[in-house]
Amino acid sequence: MDELAARGKELLKAGRSGALSTHSVERPGFPFASLALYALDGHGRPLFLLSGLAVHARNLAADPRASLMVAEGDVQASARVTVVGRVSKLSGEQADAARAAYVARHPAAKAWSSFGDFSLWRLEPEDAYVVAGFGSAGWAG
Repeated sequence: MDELAARGKELLKAGRSGALSTHSVERPGFPFASLALYALDGHGRPLFLLSGLAVHARNLAADPRASLMVAEGDVQASARVTVVGRVSKLSGEQADAARAAYVARHPAAKAWSSFGDFSLWRLEPEDAYVVAGFGSAGWAG
């Protein structure tokens, strides 16, 4: 599993966006997936800059369990990773450090990163499922 974990980390590092899946508040019992930009903090944890108006931010405020799926190229033929964990809103110095990492990865976000409606959130990975190629897949945790 060490090879799968390493491949999953490579995919996260190379990616810039993925499918963020949360638990729907408006449609209880159903998952809600949305395209989300992300960056990684110094420990390789995904960071999100989310508007409080966004459905996924409202969902996370009610239930922090989520997953982020990142793929390279053709999803059917290429490697992909799904990271599962809990997402929490950051504040203070943690938010400042996360904002710097996020803006370094997504420079255009600087224009709205300090708007009062936007907050930094971090996914604390609990496990990851990696598809590294044909016949090479599994839980990396």
